[in-house]
Amino acid sequence: MLRINSYIAILILAQGSLTADVWDTDIASIFQSNCVKCHGGAKKKAGLDLRSYESLIEGGESGPVIVHGSAEESALFRVVLKGSDPHMPPKGQLDERNIKDLRSWIEGLDADSAVKRNSSPKFEMPENISSVQAINFAIEKSWSEQGIEPSLNCSDEVFCRRVHVDVIGRIPSREELDYFLADESPNKRAELIDKLLLKNEHFSYMAETFNAILLGRESVKKKDRGDREKNGWLDYLAWVFRTNRPWDLVAKDLVLSRPKEGVESGASWFLFEQKNDHSEMAKLTMSALLGKQIQCAQCHDHPVSPEIEQRHYWGMVSFFSRSINVQTNKGMRVAERATGGHSKYADLSGESFASELVLLGNEPIKEAVDASHQDNSDLYVTSPSEAWFEKKNKDKKGYNLIKIDSAPVPKFSRRQKLIELAFSDKNSSLSEAFVNRVWALLIGRGIVHPVDLMDSAHPPSHPELLQWMARDFTSSGYDVRRLIRSILMSRTYQLSSFVQATVKPLPQTFSYHIINPISAEAFSKSMLIAMGHYPDSSGKYKNVDSEKLRREFAVKFPDLFPEVYSPTVQQALFLSNNKTIEALFISEDNLTLSIIEKQDSDINKVKESFKLILGREPDPEEIKVGTKFLERGSDSLKQFCWALVSGSEFRMNR
Repeated sequence: MLRINSYIAILILAQGSLTADVWDTDIASIFQSNCVKCHGGAKKKAGLDLRSYESLIEGGESGPVIVHGSAEESALFRVVLKGSDPHMPPKGQLDERNIKDLRSWIEGLDADSAVKRNSSPKFEMPENISSVQAINFAIEKSWSEQGIEPSLNCSDEVFCRRVHVDVIGRIPSREELDYFLADESPNKRAELIDKLLLKNEHFSYMAETFNAILLGRESVKKKDRGDREKNGWLDYLAWVFRTNRPWDLVAKDLVLSRPKEGVESGASWFLFEQKNDHSEMAKLTMSALLGKQIQCAQCHDHPVSPEIEQRHYWGMVSFFSRSINVQTNKGMRVAERATGGHSKYADLSGESFASELVLLGNEPIKEAVDASHQDNSDLYVTSPSEAWFEKKNKDKKGYNLIKIDSAPVPKFSRRQKLIELAFSDKNSSLSEAFVNRVWALLIGRGIVHPVDLMDSAHPPSHPELLQWMARDFTSSGYDVRRLIRSILMSRTYQLSSFVQATVKPLPQTFSYHIINPISAEAFSKSMLIAMGHYPDSSGKYKNVDSEKLRREFAVKFPDLFPEVYSPTVQQALFLSNNKTIEALFISEDNLTLSIIEKQDSDINKVKESFKLILGREPDPEEIKVGTKFLERGSDSLKQFCWALVSGSEFRMNR
């Protein structure tokens, strides 16, 4: 009986059904999926708002809908039961699991629940603690509180492959792996991390990764990567990571779009690619740099996150509404007019409001220039050329590229005001969003999940850790390389994916390595390494069109942060029938096949195949199956290696 009760306790803890933040883990999603359409941002029937715990407790026009400790006496619970009249939702029925969870939650409430929500024990980090120690302290404390047994550290073989994939975007070569395994230094993991973080391959891989993060996949958004390359966007990103440019300066580069000459000019492409679409500029800045989605508040207040109001969407658009693409003597820029950009928006009732310069979490900014002012030279830092004031240039609809000597800078710049609000040390959103995104890249899941939904409906799994890391990132001068190194050096990153616990804990406990698919960039380069094509010191591959291969992989494997990994038939067919991949196997430069073919037995050929492609020794069953497969004939070795490369193990970072 004791063993059964212990199992049940572990199961309940793993599911989060009796934890203090059960609203966040179980209940909020029920209302978001079934109720907020009528009781949320767009509508609040009967005055009831079910978007947050606090608004639920407040009740509606008829008073409270929850009676603490009694589901049967709670109006909210009675209306969801089968056969109830009135019945909610009106055209549906909650499943039995949801009803059971709702009952358990209500009956677990007491009179102090409004105060106790999210009352998981708060803690403070010890003083004078390093960033690596802080991560370990916070995560280990949460394991202890939840009674979770974490996984052991991963093996050196696994660590070497994992860190190569995450830092330079490819698996290690056989020589790199053997060298690491032979190293007997107790600090060899730290030394490998430091070495990889300074390689040209790291800078290139981060540029490719953040190209997708900041502007989206060109294959998905139908953007031309050629334009991004031609206009210096990718060169700018590589320069950012090579010079370890502080991330707050990067954010300012992108939004202000007043770069110096040379490689910094590429920063303008962030806004320029939006082709004068101010709404796209606003949404892109919020999601890519601040980790929030605001498009759901375009027509009404956000349906599930009460803090995001309709005025915030239109306020964000207003910060960009004077922006216009121009061609200058120094390249493409996104200039800004000194006047105009005034607009109104209407809510669902039809009532209209004037847009204000307001950023989420801040008070509106008063416009320094009266709306009645005509655009004139006195409103600019330096007098613009006459072409700037020509009437034909005032129509910014579509993609009208103005040619001008230099981009004018208004004395009152809306984008400058946005930068002062959004990217200052006083606003933690920039640091929290970046820390969370890098954590997700390296750990496999964000502290806030999904990474671009950092709002009240998606609370962090470890709020104190996220806040501490964000403050530490800010105080470090927004040191990107230091942040990456801290996460790589942490115990969390170096855990095995093998789960010790009887019942597998939720992934947000970070008590084991989350096996996740590698990016399209890492997948394509890893395939080159697996087939014996090695890069030179600059990261270039000889006799291989690595960019063509990357593009094909990016089309088939576009997701960087999949909420749920779900491989497709198209991906499987691509890996098994693609002509570009086949060419890698029949190429004379395929060193892998030539090395394997020289082995003196089929058993050794199988062992060498696993070592070169998967970076590990095969187990006895794999040796048995592999040697039997090689008996098929001369072409079987190529097919066997192809099977390893296209298999799930090669696809995942374990």
